[in-house]
Amino acid sequence: MAIASQKADDNKISIDNIRTAARIWYSRGKEKAISANEKANKLLRWIIDEVIGKRTARAFLLEVNHNDELIDYLFDSRILHVIKENVSGKDIPGKRYNVYSIDYGCYVDLINTSLSPKGLFEVEIDIEEEVIYDDVPKNDYRSIRRAILDLKEFYNNI
Repeated sequence: MAIASQKADDNKISIDNIRTAARIWYSRGKEKAISANEKANKLLRWIIDEVIGKRTARAFLLEVNHNDELIDYLFDSRILHVIKENVSGKDIPGKRYNVYSIDYGCYVDLINTSLSPKGLFEVEIDIEEEVIYDDVPKNDYRSIRRAILDLKEFYNNI
């Protein structure tokens, strides 16, 4: 908030001030911290491309039992945030996922562009096979089948 306040000067803090502050906070701290780890940086770019670029969403699911040191590194660096743990998937009963969101600073520059995320998740509506975007899934997280991220794809291409 201090950066946003400084940017606002004597005026009320605006959305633009908050976005500028988020961009500065991210680039000064978080981006600098992960730039030292080339593999983590590549994974982050891939996640941003897959989740924001292709799905126009801000969050994704990873299997609970999937241990990955690069995901842990991005989580510890506060680039990825766990927003819900141990949720079930619709397609595979019994399989559990953790829900991760991408830090606002990673995509703040995309706001008000055609690449801006449309919601937290891309949600499929069973009745019409229609895709909508939602910040809170209606029934539960089982409707978010396209949000599952397969890290094997990333590791097969590096």
